[in-house]
Parts: sequence; structure tokens; C-alpha cells
Amino acid sequence: MPVTALIFDFDGVVIDSEPLYVAAEKRLFARYNITVPDEDWKYFKGTTDNDFYRIIKNKYDLPADYDELKKYGRQFIKEEFQKGIDYFPGFTDFWRRIEGRYRTALVTSTSATFLRWIFHNTRVRNHFDLTITAEDVNQAKPHPEPYLNAMRRLRVIPAETVVIEDSINGVKSAVAAGALTIGFLSSLPAVDLPEAHFHAASYAGIEAILRNLAEDDVMKITVY
Repeated sequence: MPVTALIFDFDGVVIDSEPLYVAAEKRLFARYNITVPDEDWKYFKGTTDNDFYRIIKNKYDLPADYDELKKYGRQFIKEEFQKGIDYFPGFTDFWRRIEGRYRTALVTSTSATFLRWIFHNTRVRNHFDLTITAEDVNQAKPHPEPYLNAMRRLRVIPAETVVIEDSINGVKSAVAAGALTIGFLSSLPAVDLPEAHFHAASYAGIEAILRNLAEDDVMKITVY
């Protein structure tokens, strides 16, 4: 069945934001004299704003309430983004080549409020036919609801949908929704995204996967 819809995660897929989130999170942890083990960082990716602060407060026994954590966390993130957020390398060229060929959606754990802030205060724009944010679902990634919601609203079925995701939670969500899922290796290795049907380290790799899908040759190569 031909692919008719492409659905994108946002952070680490459309925008090159993961290093900025890490910088902001390190500032937040430093404020409370917390050292986070290297192996813990990958579990923060793909979480909602509220889940992130709940996880770190409970896991590291932070001496602050949620409101205080959110206040400083959001302040640090905005400051890091204003230093120079940009699209992920290859995205804009890829978008020019595929625009109009697929139905498109953005499915993100980012809040609608912060997404609007990004679109109004940085060079990043909303290119997509549909946007699903944390407020549009009852259950966030890794639950399949975000992607099921997007496919329902795009009026497509999972078999004709490709999702591009870079986080553990995001890949689990997309696969559980039944979509063909590309694990984008922007900040994690393929071993951390084992459920993905394909892996790509660049947008050139994503284009190669889409070409193979169009040729019904999906088993030829699965890592690009």
C-alpha cells in the first residue's frame, strides 16, 4: 500500500533542540546540586512537560515543588532556545522535496503554549497540515493515542502512514499505533530504538526508505 501520510515528532526530528534541552536541564539540576547519571538522560526524551518535572522530582528527590521546578525549567529552556534554535540539518531541503506529496502532521509532547512561543519567537515555523500537542490527548507517548489521533484526523490508516521519531517513548507510541516507524538516530543509537521498523541517521536516509517503500522493496535495507 502506498504511503500517503508522513507524521513527524518535533524535538530532535524537525528542530535541533535536544542539545538545548540538555543544557537547560543541566542548569536546572545544577540549581539543586543534582548530578544525573549519563544513562538517565535518554529517558527524559519524548516526555511531556508535566511528566518530566514529575519524574525528576521523584527520582532525584528534588527539594522544590512542581511550580518552582516548572518556573525555572521553562525559563532556562526559553533562554537556551533564544540563543539559536534551528531546524534539524536536512529538514528544510527534505520538506521542499516532499511538500504536497503527502498529508503531514506534527505529533509532539510539547505543550501548545510553548509550541506557539517557538513559532512566534524563533525562525521555526509550523509547516504541517495538522498539529497534535500534549493538550490534544488524554494519554501521552508511549501510549499510541497521539498517533492514532493524528491518523484519524488525517483520515489515513496505519498501513499508509510513516512516522519519524527519535525517542524511546515516541517509537513505542508510533509502533503501537500500527504505523511504519523510522527511528531517527539524531541523539540515540539504533540499539535504544529496537522496535522501529527502520533506522535512519539523516534525512537522506529517510528519503531512501521512502523510495524503497514506494517500490515495495522494504526489506532491501533497513538502516541508512
